[in-house]
Amino acid sequence: MLHMAACFFCPDCWIEIAVGTKTCPHCGYVIAEYESLSYEKKLIRALRHPVRENRMMAIQVLGELRSRAALPMFASVLKIEEDFYVTREIILALEKIGGTESKKIIRRLKTHKSKLIRSAAKRL
Repeated sequence: MLHMAACFFCPDCWIEIAVGTKTCPHCGYVIAEYESLSYEKKLIRALRHPVRENRMMAIQVLGELRSRAALPMFASVLKIEEDFYVTREIILALEKIGGTESKKIIRRLKTHKSKLIRSAAKRL
């Protein structure tokens, strides 16, 4: 692991890389390409960020933005996410976004292995 003051995460593969790196040595992503992404797309990428708090903030903002573009990534994250609080934030964001696709995703959570998650989904 690199020293935290001298590194950041590749916005594509999320491996730690040194500040000033132009191309990720792990996945080959050109870091400058990230700057051209829209705010919404940057937030959607952040749903895979290794720092939980960053993922939580991205989820909350995407919910406030009512980002329909985030729905496929939310569905993908929910298949592997084990943290109840992250999952709950996604459920709350889905509720704010609304629509048929959001309801389908929430409906699937009603059979989740976690009782807490099933209960949160059923309340909506």
